[in-house]
Amino acid sequence: MSLNNPEKPDSAPVSVIHRAGWVLIDPYNIIDNGFVKTEFGKIVDVGQGRVAGGSEQIIDHGTGLLMPCLVNAHTHLELSALKNKTNTDSGFISWVQSVIEKREEAGEEKLLTGIYDGIKELTATGSLIAGEIASLGLTRQPFLDSILSGVWFQEYLGVDLGTSLECETIRSGKIISVAGHAPHTTSSDFLSKLKAAADKSCLPFSLHLAESKEEVEFLTTGKGQWADFLDQRKVDTSAIHLTGAGPVKYADQMGLLDENTLAVHLVFAEKNDIRLLADRNINACLCPRSNYMLHRQLPDVPMMVKSGLKLCLGTDSLASNDSLSIFDEMKFLSRSFSNISPADIISMATVNGALALGLKKSQGRLTPGRMAKMIFLPVKASSPDQVLESVVSENFSGKIHIV
Repeated sequence: MSLNNPEKPDSAPVSVIHRAGWVLIDPYNIIDNGFVKTEFGKIVDVGQGRVAGGSEQIIDHGTGLLMPCLVNAHTHLELSALKNKTNTDSGFISWVQSVIEKREEAGEEKLLTGIYDGIKELTATGSLIAGEIASLGLTRQPFLDSILSGVWFQEYLGVDLGTSLECETIRSGKIISVAGHAPHTTSSDFLSKLKAAADKSCLPFSLHLAESKEEVEFLTTGKGQWADFLDQRKVDTSAIHLTGAGPVKYADQMGLLDENTLAVHLVFAEKNDIRLLADRNINACLCPRSNYMLHRQLPDVPMMVKSGLKLCLGTDSLASNDSLSIFDEMKFLSRSFSNISPADIISMATVNGALALGLKKSQGRLTPGRMAKMIFLPVKASSPDQVLESVVSENFSGKIHIV
């Protein structure tokens, strides 16, 4: 693929053998001196050694690492134009207010420019699969026209106004589905309708959950800063059927938690919440750099890993993050939680991300039958452990080659 124009892949031969010093099939299967053979954009063979070519083109990438592309399972490209323009230093509600204000000030043209720049940043940093959350709908066509695979989620807030919901697979690797913004912003009945629409098509449903202290306070008491904020904006909260339960328990009471749900953030999920999420077999997306920027707090990731919760990674938006790079996210996570293995972190960025977006069978690993969405990194390593450590610790900015 061309990094100069990532929306349009270069023409490629029908059959190609890619050689590399290391091939990461998945984080627990790494081949020394390996190859990946592709035909018509799909993987047909993976192995070790200098396999001889026939009519195939042979590309020897050298001593580095060939691996699956990364998955940014949660981002808001609509907010890319707001980078360095929002208030991230005065609490969550001040940040929300600044996002609303700055997005309105930007206007559609600047937002669209930011969207296309965001797609270029995703691809340049190795993320060719994404879970894009759109409230305005501006990213739909750019997403469908790009080389990105994944899910474009139309996000809904407030109450149902008779909305017609679209959930379908447009073509291989391109999915349209729905997302409820959060339990404290989307009416209870509307959340149930959205979840049912996604379930009917067996597609992922996304939901921000346990993201802020303000959310927890509002759902458990009906009061607090979030209640005051909604009141100031003249938002009728009567359609949010409060039960006194925290965000995770509330979502469970509504039947929103199962293996097709992608719960995002979980910064304020407690021990019992994490156990419940694991029991419900949900997919959980962590956005650690955004969480730390806005809340100065991170989810209890070690507890999540210990519980067996399926974790993937997202960047959230440039309105609350410095980049859209999942490599930056992995590095931050590794530094923040040294007891989490590099293999587990890379799984979050590849295998688990594909699973969360409904692409388990087609992407996330380098095995026959899957799409050949691969990247090459100039890793210098003498063992599989060194390979894994390099992936989560080195700076690959400007060095990532999209295969």
